[in-house]
Amino acid sequence: MKATLLLIILAVMIALPDAAFVQDGGFKLSGSIGAGGFGTDEDAKDSSKLKEYRDLSSGPFGVFELKGRNGIFYLDAFGENLGRDDMYINVQGGIYGQFRFRAFGDWLTHNFGFGPHGGRTPYINPGSTNLRLFSNIPGALANSSVPPWTSIDFRTERRNIGGNFEFSGRSPWYLLFEANDLHQTGINKVDAAALGTSPGNGFVDLPYPVSYTTHNVSIEGGYQTERGHLSANLLDSSFDNDNFLFDFQNPFFGFGTDTATFAPDNHYIRLGANGMLRQLVLNSTLSARITYDRGTNRVNMIDEVLNTSGSAGLAPTSPSSPVFRGKVENVTAQVSFASDLARNLDTRAYYKYYRRHNSSSEIAFLVPLTTAGLVCFEAGTTSAANVNVACTGDRYGYTKHNPGVEAGYRFTHGNRLSAGFDYLNTNRDRFDADETDEKKVYVQWSNNSLEMLTARFKYQYLQRRSHFLTDHAGFDAGSPYYLERFNRSFDVANLNQHLVKANFDITFLEFLDFGIEAYYKKNKFKDFTLGRLNDRRKEFYGSVSYGDPAKFRVTLFGDVEYINYDSYHRTVNAGSCPTSSPQCFDPTMEPTTIAFNWGAELRDKNWTVEFGADWPLNPKLTIKGSAIVQETRGSVDFQSQTLEDGAPAALLFPIGAYDNTRRRSINPRVVYACSSKAELTIGYAYEKYEYKDTQFDGYQYTIGSGTTTSYLSGIYAFPDYRANIVYGTMRYVF
Repeated sequence: MKATLLLIILAVMIALPDAAFVQDGGFKLSGSIGAGGFGTDEDAKDSSKLKEYRDLSSGPFGVFELKGRNGIFYLDAFGENLGRDDMYINVQGGIYGQFRFRAFGDWLTHNFGFGPHGGRTPYINPGSTNLRLFSNIPGALANSSVPPWTSIDFRTERRNIGGNFEFSGRSPWYLLFEANDLHQTGINKVDAAALGTSPGNGFVDLPYPVSYTTHNVSIEGGYQTERGHLSANLLDSSFDNDNFLFDFQNPFFGFGTDTATFAPDNHYIRLGANGMLRQLVLNSTLSARITYDRGTNRVNMIDEVLNTSGSAGLAPTSPSSPVFRGKVENVTAQVSFASDLARNLDTRAYYKYYRRHNSSSEIAFLVPLTTAGLVCFEAGTTSAANVNVACTGDRYGYTKHNPGVEAGYRFTHGNRLSAGFDYLNTNRDRFDADETDEKKVYVQWSNNSLEMLTARFKYQYLQRRSHFLTDHAGFDAGSPYYLERFNRSFDVANLNQHLVKANFDITFLEFLDFGIEAYYKKNKFKDFTLGRLNDRRKEFYGSVSYGDPAKFRVTLFGDVEYINYDSYHRTVNAGSCPTSSPQCFDPTMEPTTIAFNWGAELRDKNWTVEFGADWPLNPKLTIKGSAIVQETRGSVDFQSQTLEDGAPAALLFPIGAYDNTRRRSINPRVVYACSSKAELTIGYAYEKYEYKDTQFDGYQYTIGSGTTTSYLSGIYAFPDYRANIVYGTMRYVF
């Protein structure tokens, strides 16, 4: 496919300039073509983090950049990393006032884990949609001695090929056609699968074979002049998954065949219209947009599942319909009116509407329960023994109304004060909260009246309030749903938010520039007991640059970010509740060793420092370089309630290493002009990455024993690496 695209693009690049040359002999083509290579020496147990989104394998590559012009035709082309896994090519051009075109190809490989350390599986046939284990002997895999597990590379290869063509024909009318084909293949550990019917029964990392294809086609037509714009567009998109159902042997259920489901085939269509009128009264501009889109799919229901520990027997799910038909529709509309009410006063008023309607099939499953106390959440009550319970899914939909106003007043040419108010009302189909109101106000001052200083300052306040439907959940404090009275989902919880931003650009002397940015946000969640109580984020950025770019210039910048989360939770031993503690689901009760509250304080600090320099020693020789230091440091402190005797309800230990990373890199390079037509670049790059997280300490591929055994793949467990990379490129300039 890469070779085919290259041939097509080369043919276009050759044919179109020739056609233009026939009309106008003044066509001039300039640019550069080059070839080079990498040499990589790596030290890593699993080098997938080093190569996560880039191809650093030793080998050659190509690059080109072309520009062609005459009085009629123009052509621009660019390509990098030719022949490698992260190749990119873009060609665009056209005839002025008549048409324009673009063709592109973008390849990207996402590496998750490399075998044998970062990619292992107990299944003998990874890449298949029906995974088989080494042995059918129970317990044979429950050990920490991984071999002879299968070594595998977890990676997906993404290919995006597309282009567009726009025809105007020297008239205000235009027609735009776009299309692209996006294809992903490989083996991806999308998620882990549960091995039993309880979280304590263990899980397994699955090498899921990916084969996705998305086809997009769109067309747009419109009319455009200085006074206004009107257009309509249509997008048609189809998604195909060759591996929707995925079977694997499940050791918990007697090595029976279990089934996991992934994204099904679906179809998406969107219709839209845009309009704008300029130069109205008070120098006003009126703009509007409306869209309608629909996503649909059709999926056969699974009518049998594994359900009994140690048995490969299948239990019926009894779906109310053998087929699920998905259908989600969205309608959006927005209108904006901007005007200059006075000489120095500009205003804008807007309204946005969004409606999501879900008319998908409503499927119910009759699940036979052999023990009391189990229930689907929607039923709202616990069941007696041997009673069938109907489980249904939620069909989520909502409607949003979002009006707002903004105004800005310019005191002087470079001094402006602006303010705005935004209101968002959301009505949704959801069990916990059916309506939310958000009110946001902001004020911003900007000043560029001083030649040496440009400044901006913004303050914003947001208030969110929701109407909750769970204030009376559960019959009493012995019901697990009683906890819903004290908990709120993160996206609907009542909130007061303060946000401050400040930016300063300063130039004291010629060739000496300073930049300073500060950001602060605080979220205070209200009116609930359990969940996230507040979070705070502070970020400071600074940069300084000095020197004449034609002679010598250095740049230094740094960024530091502080993030804090405070939360409060409740732990309940379900096996002893409510028998031993009748009111165990009430967080306001005195703590016991069976049911108690605990808090967590999460602290993150992230910082980056980078230094860069450009030094033209003479017209032929230039030295360039950069150095980067990045670190993230996280910790979590826990504290539980204390019992009547003063002892803690549970021994909770702080996590001192919570997603801690350190990255160091340097990249010096030399650019030498061998002649007016040839340029040589030689460079060296050094990178070192270190990762520390308590959850990966003493990593094992199997955890637990017997029916609690989990089987891990090694993904993300060994990301540390050190790499030395040398590279060179020779470019011919014409």
